[in-house]
Formats: sequence, structure tokens, C-alpha cells
Amino acid sequence: MMKFALLLLATGLLLSPPFASAHSCSQGFQKLAETKLPNSTRIQSCRRKTLGTEFAWSFNSTSRRLHVAFGARLRHEDTGWMAWGVNPDGPQMAGTRAVIGVKHKNGTFECHKYNVTAMTKSRRCPLVPDDEADVGVEFSRCEMDYDPGLEYHVIVTAVVLPEKKFNSSETNVVWQIGEEIRGNEPLMHPKSINNFDSTETIDLDSTQIISYTRHQRSRLRIVHGIVNIVGWGTLLPSGVIVSRYMRIFPVPRKNWYDIHVTCQTSGYIIGSAGWALGLWLGKASHNYKFNIHNTVGLLIFIFATIQMLAWRLRPHPSDGYRMYWNMYHHFLGYSILALVFFNIFLGIKILEPEHVWKWAYIGVLGTLGSLALAFEFFGWIKFLTQNSSSKHG
Repeated sequence: MMKFALLLLATGLLLSPPFASAHSCSQGFQKLAETKLPNSTRIQSCRRKTLGTEFAWSFNSTSRRLHVAFGARLRHEDTGWMAWGVNPDGPQMAGTRAVIGVKHKNGTFECHKYNVTAMTKSRRCPLVPDDEADVGVEFSRCEMDYDPGLEYHVIVTAVVLPEKKFNSSETNVVWQIGEEIRGNEPLMHPKSINNFDSTETIDLDSTQIISYTRHQRSRLRIVHGIVNIVGWGTLLPSGVIVSRYMRIFPVPRKNWYDIHVTCQTSGYIIGSAGWALGLWLGKASHNYKFNIHNTVGLLIFIFATIQMLAWRLRPHPSDGYRMYWNMYHHFLGYSILALVFFNIFLGIKILEPEHVWKWAYIGVLGTLGSLALAFEFFGWIKFLTQNSSSKHG
């Protein structure tokens, strides 16, 4: 049963991005992009990105003109905005020359070019259209439209990249979507991990993604989640089940303690590794903090460490303090499980991966819970049967 639970978890997580082959864009968007871009333009690359966006483009190395179709589903029904741009300074928001499409409450669209500066990013200056100003790149087209079939809003643009500022083999691309506007001014986007990670560096000539820092960090977050789910979220509760149901009743095993210690020790080591990785990710991420997730993770590590040390301080069964030690050990153990379950689902919500993550772990908990219920039911049947036999005997 435990092997099945771990298999279910691994299968579900490996089928989710970034492990799944989810780089190619949908057929529907590719066909839409083909109709939006000039007839003479052949799409060189079409890929899915963070925030549920899709990005199709074609680059002419002679004219240095980049044709782009950028699509997304805006979450807010009434208003919203979507942005795509290039940045000569690096894969970051500040310094981006962007086209931003704005959806108004009356259903109309606007598309303008903007210069996102450090002052704009810090919200000390409003982000207003800069159509007439020289922003260092030439946007020759800026259109926003809506496709009811795909339920996609689409920005279509063409930009000429000056050779002095932009290296076509290392072009920094930035994208973003948001919900709130003030006139034609996009307001602050949501502060999720995916919103802050919506940048990359690509080779326009070979169509390869060549930036690794943010993508490596994204993969490490996935590893952090998987390791913690396996360590804290699967092995620890498995050890609790072994201790409760295999020690004396209803299915006693002589080596129950060895199994219990193996599960708890393995869970502690793996979970601690995941927690340490989470600490590093927190220090490496300057744009966002998840205080509740971090605090609960720290409590889990501290309480689990106390539990591990308690094995060395465990009183002898004949000691008068053993009863109180058992009470503390059981209470702290179940408290740790409650914190673990809460923090895992909170972490899944923060990562915003495919729903398969949540359902995969629900499947693991369902498997463990079913096993515990089966043991509990079998224990009560065995207890009632033995009690009835002793009365008649």
C-alpha cells in the first residue's frame, strides 16, 4: 500500500510542469498566431510560458524585426492587462521596453508602448503610455484582440531590435498579466512566484532558451516540494501508523519499532533536506516572502528535531515518568502531522502548479487514511471478538 502511495505521488508530480513536456504551445493558439502575424511570416517558435500564457514569434536577422503574438486568459472578467517586452539590461522587469494591452470595463481594448523603469517598478512613478517617446526600440505594431473560441486575449506586435543594444543570440524577454487598471495605467500585478518569474533569455536565431537562473530556481522549488511531501508528508505519517497498529494490537510485529524508527528517521532526514533547500530558496528570492509557510516549516523542523532527540532521552518502561513521556511524545507527534499537512497544501498553493499536485497528495493521504481506517476497523472487530469470548469463557 505504501509503495502504491509513493508511486501515485511520483506519477502525479512527474506529469506536471516543469517535468512534463509542456513547452510547445497549444494547437489552437498556434493557428490563431498564424492568422494574426503577417502572411509572409513563418512562426519559428511557439511555447507555453508561466501565468498560462503562450508566446509565438518569428525573427528576421537581416532586418532585425521580431514579430510576436502573445496570448493569455485574463482572470478578471471586467478589467485586466497583459504585457510583453524586451530588456537590454537583463531578464528583469526594470528597464523593459514593453507593449501593454489594457482591457476596459466597457469591453474595449487599448494597446500602447511603455517604458518600465526602476521608479515605475518601485511604484514611485505611474506606468503611463510612452507612444511618442524614444524608448530605444521601434514598435511598429501594437494590437490587442480577443478570441472567443480559445477565450484568449492576444497582443500582436512587431519590434525592431537595434544591434547596438540587443544581441539576437541573448535577448531578454519579459511578460506579465494583471487585473487592475486606472485608465490606461496598469496597476500592480499579483505577487505570486510565477508573476515574479516571468522572464527568460532566448536565442532568437536558434530559438533556444539560454537563461538558467530563474528556471533552475523554479525546478529547485519543485524539488523542494517533492522532497518535503515524501519526507514530512508521507514517511512521518507512515511511521505513526506503524507505531499505532503494529506495536501490540491489532497486527503485532516483533520488529515494529525498527520499522517505526526507520520511517521516522528517513522522513526526518529527507524532510530536513527539503527544509534546508527551502531556506536557501527564501534567501535567494528577494521579491517575495512567505512568512506563514516559512514559520510553519521552521516549527516542523524544531518539533521533529525534539522528537528525534527524545528517543535518546526515553525513560525505561518501568520508570514512573514513562507515562508522561508517552503523552508528550504522542501529542507532539500528532501536532507535527497537523502542521505538515497544513504546510504542504499551503506550499502547493504558493507554487501554483497543475492541480495534479494537490490531487496526487490527496491520493497519498487517502491511501494512508484508508490503511489507518482499515487497521482501526480490524482492531475494533478483534477487540470486540476477544472481549465477547472472554465473557463467555
